[in-house]
Amino acid sequence: MNTSKEPMNSIAHEITYRRYMLSKDDAKLMFQDINIAEYIVLHYMCERLESDSIYSGRIYLSEISEKLSLPIRKTSKLIREMSGKNLINWDHDGDGKDGTYVTITEHGKNVFEVTDGKLRDFYTRVLQKFGKEKIIQLLQLMKEFDSVMRTELEQMEDVNETAE
Repeated sequence: MNTSKEPMNSIAHEITYRRYMLSKDDAKLMFQDINIAEYIVLHYMCERLESDSIYSGRIYLSEISEKLSLPIRKTSKLIREMSGKNLINWDHDGDGKDGTYVTITEHGKNVFEVTDGKLRDFYTRVLQKFGKEKIIQLLQLMKEFDSVMRTELEQMEDVNETAE
């Protein structure tokens, strides 16, 4: 086996494994009524409701798509599922060509508040044990790491499109 590749194999595996474990553990204990993507959408909607009353809580599909870094098709599927759970209402401006938007339901607000409370309590305890400075440093590094990964993935997509 080529020893120059060995450390990178271990690092690649460890990164993938840690990302999986973080999501898996959070999902199992914290996300009983909704999944992580639904939580992020509901959080974004509640945040916007508090800060921007002009649009009556309307969030356009394109905004959610951008927030989640998902294509519109996958965002539409997620929104359809959330609507089926009565977390949001789905509507459109005009005849639908002007934009599709969602608003959060009372049930959606309640589910969000329960889940958000569990997450806040959990991460408060984690922060106390791990340390605020270390958490801040970790989050900054994760954001930087995600940015580099996104750039690499975009470059891979560009190469694949050029090759076709």
